[in-house]
Amino acid sequence: MSRPPLWYLKNVELFKGLSDEDMMELLQGLLHSHHENKQFLYTPEDSVENVFILKEGEVTLYKAVDGKKIILDVLKPGAVFGNIGFNPDTGENHFAEVTQKAYICTLPHDFFLQIIQKRPDIALQALKVLSKRVSQYEMQIRTLSALQARDRILATIHLLNEKEDSSILPPILRTNTKITHERLGNMTGLTRETVTKQLAELEKEELLYSEKKHIRLTEAGLKAVMDIV
Repeated sequence: MSRPPLWYLKNVELFKGLSDEDMMELLQGLLHSHHENKQFLYTPEDSVENVFILKEGEVTLYKAVDGKKIILDVLKPGAVFGNIGFNPDTGENHFAEVTQKAYICTLPHDFFLQIIQKRPDIALQALKVLSKRVSQYEMQIRTLSALQARDRILATIHLLNEKEDSSILPPILRTNTKITHERLGNMTGLTRETVTKQLAELEKEELLYSEKKHIRLTEAGLKAVMDIV
């Protein structure tokens, strides 16, 4: 069951440090909704300028380039997202698809503008959060492009494991991230066949283990990633 909206706001990086009074004002403008798996929150064609807060579930951000899906991020509870931080004039918008049943808070665009006009520190915090995310994407691209297939897969699984562990929900309430061969291919730029072959070899080397599409690195796998970095 979804927790009270105030609990989520207090645990979201964007609003940390706000007083209870400010939090209550935010709550007045929030919209609450739940979405089923495979439902789109927005696509590149949509003019959506709202700010979304993922309370529970999972949302995947991706682009389609020449008919191929390129995953930008797999969001877990506590993530703040939207078309904010992307340039709508260059066609660089993205898809936001629910990949596990999700509960979401929405800050309508006009209401969010009112909030940041009243509290400029929230705007500054938003810039920090977005800057951090863009830096993460750039680092992923640079790192993955320089790695061999085996190391790309290890680094990507490590990233997904970290996101899973950084969920604002208590461990007992978290849902596992399904890491399919197709998803790994879309994140690493590798073919599904290459991913399947490499995963089998990595599991044989006891660098990772998998159960029902949930893949995690072992201690040896974590050490291998640190050596890569």
